[in-house]
Amino acid sequence: MYLHPDREADAQAMNVIESVPRSGRGELFRNAFIAGLALQQLDSRLPVLLATLLTQELTADQLVGLVSQTTGWKPSQADIRTILTELGAGQLQSLPEVEKFKDELDLDAARNKLKGFL
Repeated sequence: MYLHPDREADAQAMNVIESVPRSGRGELFRNAFIAGLALQQLDSRLPVLLATLLTQELTADQLVGLVSQTTGWKPSQADIRTILTELGAGQLQSLPEVEKFKDELDLDAARNKLKGFL
């Protein structure tokens, strides 16, 4: 394997390799190789794209976005706040207080009014 120090992604890879003690580099290379093959299995473009995009600023969101755009994958779980933010909903407004019925007669009257709506 040869890295080109004049390429930003290669230089970043060299920085990561140098940050790992020599005794742990074999495991690092093994894990990186297998992770690359896992990406290859998902979509053959992913390893190349990720290698091209590797910079110090690479974020998990960018990686998820890359996988999503390349494979068409959509998350099976999402935080509702994230979804609302993406939709531009901003901060949730607190719901107005619901009036409580004072006695059972008020509750029966409300039920009668709502009968036709169901």
